[in-house]
Amino acid sequence: MHAVATPDSSLAGLNQPLEEGDPAADDRMFRRCLGQYATGIAIITTEAAGQRAAVTVNSFSSVSLDPPLILWSIARTSRSFSSFTAGGRFAVNILSSRQMDVSRHFSSKLDDKFADSAWIPGIYGSPLIDGCLAHLECETHTLVEGGDHVIIIGLVKQARRFEGVPLLFSQGQYSVPESHPETSPTPEASGAATDATSEGTIVSQIFEAHNLLSSVFDEHRRAEGVDISIARVLACLYDSNGLKSDQVAAATYLGQRDTEDAITELLKRSLVVDHQGHLSLTPEGKKVREAIKRRWQDFQQAQIAGISEPDLNSTIRALSKLIDQNKAKP
Repeated sequence: MHAVATPDSSLAGLNQPLEEGDPAADDRMFRRCLGQYATGIAIITTEAAGQRAAVTVNSFSSVSLDPPLILWSIARTSRSFSSFTAGGRFAVNILSSRQMDVSRHFSSKLDDKFADSAWIPGIYGSPLIDGCLAHLECETHTLVEGGDHVIIIGLVKQARRFEGVPLLFSQGQYSVPESHPETSPTPEASGAATDATSEGTIVSQIFEAHNLLSSVFDEHRRAEGVDISIARVLACLYDSNGLKSDQVAAATYLGQRDTEDAITELLKRSLVVDHQGHLSLTPEGKKVREAIKRRWQDFQQAQIAGISEPDLNSTIRALSKLIDQNKAKP
């Protein structure tokens, strides 16, 4: 017979949590727990009476194959709340790994998010964003009350799929999927190209290297009492003091919500001060950032110790070209 755990049971022998508590009393802690579950990213769009609206979500999920139903949720505080809850149709645009900038753009507070975006109207009128992995054109089937959100269930009327790799979001950062080391899928089963020199291979390697190094370095961040979101905000404000929260969100590649969570925590710990919406590091905040920076410099040296100088130089040149050509894009 298996023992049944109770609230008073000892946790000895289990992994020790980074944090725990009542989610009703600490909603930010609850959101960080939810952030441990990796999701894809979708942009939901609609148009009615000549007015377009869009929201970026990771609450999208399938519901049923027969009939074909999906769901997502929208906050009651969203500026687009009435457009989606009163409208009868919408489209789900599932983002690819190459659309991190699209995710950030549609997460912004711009009045017209479609002005500088590539899209076409779908069969049922909702905007379809170019470059996505899939488009699902839906009519609203059911609205379900869900606390501070409303769950929207849609009946899929038209679906299309494209080639590519999904963009993921987990633990406050963007990522891309990689095969688990204990699996060995064939190229045919995984949908991967068989040609090792195919387009995008170097970009996939960059993503994988970034995610692996960030994961390994995480123990150093936590030794200074911060997670990756807080560390990015500290670094951003250390380099550019006096930014507003939306400027920090754009510069750190964090979403607005995760940026605001990090800023709230930094204000609580007196590592940041807010001067009429402009954020600055306190002396203690600068010390924490400098401590992380020293750890990062030592970490870098340890990581590249076994790589030859010619290999390092050629890699730096290739990455510099990638950075420059993307900075040049409007």
